[in-house]
Amino acid sequence: MKIQKLTYIGLMSLVLMACSPRVDDVFDDTSVNRLDKRRTEVMNLLINQPNGWVMEYFAQSDATSSAVDKHKGYTFLMEFRTDGTVTVGAPVDSVFKTETSLWDVINDNSTVLTFNTFNSIFHYYSNPDPALGLWGADGEGIGGDYEFLVLQYNETENYQLLKGKKRSCYIRMYPLAANQEWEGYFTILDSMRTYLFEEALPLELYTPSKHISLYNGPTGEFRAFTFGADTLGGGEYHGFIVTNKGIRIQDQEIVETAIGSDPFHLNSTKDRLVSTANQSIYIEMNGGTAFVSSIAHGTRWQADTLNLSGAILAGIETLNGYLHSGVGSAKGNKNAHITGLGFNADNDSLVYLNVQYTTTGNNTLTDVYHFGKQYVDGNYVLTYRNAYGQHNLVNYNGEDFVKLFNGSYSFLILEPFHPSKGLQMTQLDKEDFSITLKQ
Repeated sequence: MKIQKLTYIGLMSLVLMACSPRVDDVFDDTSVNRLDKRRTEVMNLLINQPNGWVMEYFAQSDATSSAVDKHKGYTFLMEFRTDGTVTVGAPVDSVFKTETSLWDVINDNSTVLTFNTFNSIFHYYSNPDPALGLWGADGEGIGGDYEFLVLQYNETENYQLLKGKKRSCYIRMYPLAANQEWEGYFTILDSMRTYLFEEALPLELYTPSKHISLYNGPTGEFRAFTFGADTLGGGEYHGFIVTNKGIRIQDQEIVETAIGSDPFHLNSTKDRLVSTANQSIYIEMNGGTAFVSSIAHGTRWQADTLNLSGAILAGIETLNGYLHSGVGSAKGNKNAHITGLGFNADNDSLVYLNVQYTTTGNNTLTDVYHFGKQYVDGNYVLTYRNAYGQHNLVNYNGEDFVKLFNGSYSFLILEPFHPSKGLQMTQLDKEDFSITLKQ
């Protein structure tokens, strides 16, 4: 009986095994062979670019504190060759230089691009040696990478995506145009940087849900605030890189607002940087912010007297009449007349209207009038408060003219990103009331 039971169990085991479905292999080849194949594909891709690659390199990301050298982006040009050498080109102390070293693609649980011999141009950003001097004596350097996980190739945007093996920053490599001279490429980047940031004024980032102010653009690291927030302290810090078409911000989220990882390209009218992934996300310079921010930092704006609108010219004509004829005990003077208008300030809460005039035809005097300012519904509202210091024009009904400037204003930058070349200030509460301001 015992033998029969054992025989029965054995037969049932065979039946169950025979009924078990066959599990196919998930992959057609071994992991080693797949990695070898991927390695060959990546090496061929890198080598077979006739004029090399543009690497948009970031070292670290940390929005909680400022570290410009660690956060901003750096551009390198690279040419990979079949003999295992790579030539790297970039500005060093403002002088374009190239240097050749070794490279490889290795299998290290993944496909890894490594720059495996020292290149003073490239390894400068990953070398922790405090003897380099630039990054201090903490032995950290800026903490960049020299080995990168090779991720997917984006066929649509034509770039190879890499990820720093240690710091995990995402890095893009674009093929460099075949006819582009290497040093000339950095001239293009310098021109773009100058165009966008020459005037060192805040930019505004707009998304469907949020309005964000971006300060400190010339440094390569934005200091970001929700628009209207107190900017005396805090903020978030986001490195970015200037490209030949605009900029690319390292982080995919700013002030709890998703902006994606795609670059911002300058549009056809060159007045806006637009996300290549979502046209409703864009960056521009706001005229009102440019005006208020600049005067708070000491800029003086002067009106173009040849481009004053009718309502302002009429007010000046009336005031000139009082200066000529006199008012009450204030004697008239046929030589006295208004010569100019301007704005400045020395704090964040006020705007000063400067009214310039002459009494002899040769001298210039200035009366100063204080206005409070308030941001309302996308425009700045100026409200007259009082005269300050010298204010002789008050004796000639000058305050009637000054009070014409009470109202809500829009500001239009006449040359994009360069308000100093022309900023049109238009009062929305009156007809034909506008001034073109210049620095």
